[in-house]
Amino acid sequence: MIRMPPCHPQPCWGRVRVPSGPLLSRLIQVAFFMPFYVYIIQSQKDFSYYKGFTQDPGLRLERHNSDESAYTRHKMPWKLVYLEILHSKKDALIREKVLKKYSHEQMEQLINSSLNAMDRSVG
Repeated sequence: MIRMPPCHPQPCWGRVRVPSGPLLSRLIQVAFFMPFYVYIIQSQKDFSYYKGFTQDPGLRLERHNSDESAYTRHKMPWKLVYLEILHSKKDALIREKVLKKYSHEQMEQLINSSLNAMDRSVG
């Protein structure tokens, strides 16, 4: 047993209150910001667009281009043309749902807008 000095008759670490529930989730999100991305890829075969969300855009594009996605396998290769950074999975799902309703013209405007987080100096 650990003997505490007279000024601390009991260990104090037993009285530390650890937050739980939504507060803990928010603290983790702030301390370890793990963004979600809404992305748009374009088929180099027929120039159609595909919209989705992920936490790893590079890996997701690789999967689209390696026959791992049934929906996109027949239109390979795909090129990443748009990225938008969001703070939560919920926000990403909501944004993806909105983008899925965009017309081809709206998609092109979005890709060329300031909302696109892709580095335009590459490629």
